[in-house]
Amino acid sequence: MRPLHAHTAQAVAYDLADAISLARTDKAQGISGVKFPWREKSYRPLVFTAHFGWKVKDQARLVLSLGKSRERIVLPVPEFVDRLGLVVTPDRWGEMKLCWSSAAHGWALHISYRSLDDRLPSASRPTGGDQTGEEVRVVTIAVDEGIINPMTLATVAPDGGYEALVLNGRGGRAAKQARKKGTARLQSKISRCRVGSRRHGKLAETRRKLKAKADRRLRDFHHQVTAKANRFIRDLVAEHQREAPAGVQVVARLVVGDVRGIERNTEKRRRASRSTRQQLSPWERGVRERQLAYKTGLPIQHISEANSSQTCPYCLSRRKVRGRTYVCVNTDCALVLHRDAVGGVNIHTLAVNDGTFVPVSPGTKMRVKYLRAQPGWSSEQRERHGFHQQAQARAGAGRRREARSSARNRAIGAVAPADADDAAAPLREALWSTTAEPLPHPVLAGLRPYRPRVTEGRK
Repeated sequence: MRPLHAHTAQAVAYDLADAISLARTDKAQGISGVKFPWREKSYRPLVFTAHFGWKVKDQARLVLSLGKSRERIVLPVPEFVDRLGLVVTPDRWGEMKLCWSSAAHGWALHISYRSLDDRLPSASRPTGGDQTGEEVRVVTIAVDEGIINPMTLATVAPDGGYEALVLNGRGGRAAKQARKKGTARLQSKISRCRVGSRRHGKLAETRRKLKAKADRRLRDFHHQVTAKANRFIRDLVAEHQREAPAGVQVVARLVVGDVRGIERNTEKRRRASRSTRQQLSPWERGVRERQLAYKTGLPIQHISEANSSQTCPYCLSRRKVRGRTYVCVNTDCALVLHRDAVGGVNIHTLAVNDGTFVPVSPGTKMRVKYLRAQPGWSSEQRERHGFHQQAQARAGAGRRREARSSARNRAIGAVAPADADDAAAPLREALWSTTAEPLPHPVLAGLRPYRPRVTEGRK
């Protein structure tokens, strides 16, 4: 075993001392299940301190030092941007860590950098408004977290109406479902293999790649969700700042419905069904909370969200909703709104009224906006969708199968060229003729005429 470098051995000793001190503190507080460091670590991230462990040469090479008389690690200078979209230059870089990812089975270089102070003015962080005699207006943003829709944000606009943003979590749920199904399929095959065999190793490698791909998809999904939530919060705060009179300082407050610990001991106490436990176990709401707090610069405040999705914000009538649409049982109210938007509005009223349900004025407008966390279509898919929509319109309502499908032999009508006054006749003739030149449309460029293929079955 190679000896550790001097500063690496010192860091290991400091971390071990911190772990022992933390274990002693937890034991003194009576926390159960506390263990002192007992497991031998076979790997430790390599730490390269700023202005000592790494340097940039010729503006093109990043050199990582492994100590005196040891070969250095030379990498191309990485290029990345911060949350404002600005390129982070090496003069803003700090400590680096070379970490091994067991899921991706590869190395990753983690670079810390000095970010620009773009934090929103927080109500819990004094900014000098009271000292200068300015009036302070607090904008409260409520967040309702869920499994189907990861985040629903609600706040009051300058005109007095409620603005709600519902972020769809379809991409995250699809990634988790693909990971579960793929892992279960591979695990059933691995269980029938001999440990150490070639097939066992190949299947284990495939399972590792599947998990690494799902982790990358989920990491991107979390950033997409929090980025859209951050943009919504900043736009609302900027709108309040524009509408605020002179001498009024606008600060923000971020309140999240408290669902911490809801996934614990569900099987032991039978607090949820089997399907609900399967949805709660991979719930990563803490990751999104930390990312949102970092991107906005606002501290997270938790408040009880009991009955927030069951209470009508207008008349305070309660009803347990099964679907995603909330319909008030009170015939005089008859509110129809998205269930998560109702929860966000009620969390907002609880936050501004010290945890008490207070009815919203009946004339208050509630504007709900729905967004996908990740873009569903690429630019090419969007262009093709527009072409198929036009083709369906040309096919007409009378062509039942042709108008329903977007396939080329159905969307444009799988018939011979029609009369001259038919708008779709040139398109049909170009697609079905054997001598026509390919159309200039990028979707139809190089499209061959349709030929039915006849295959013979095996005897």
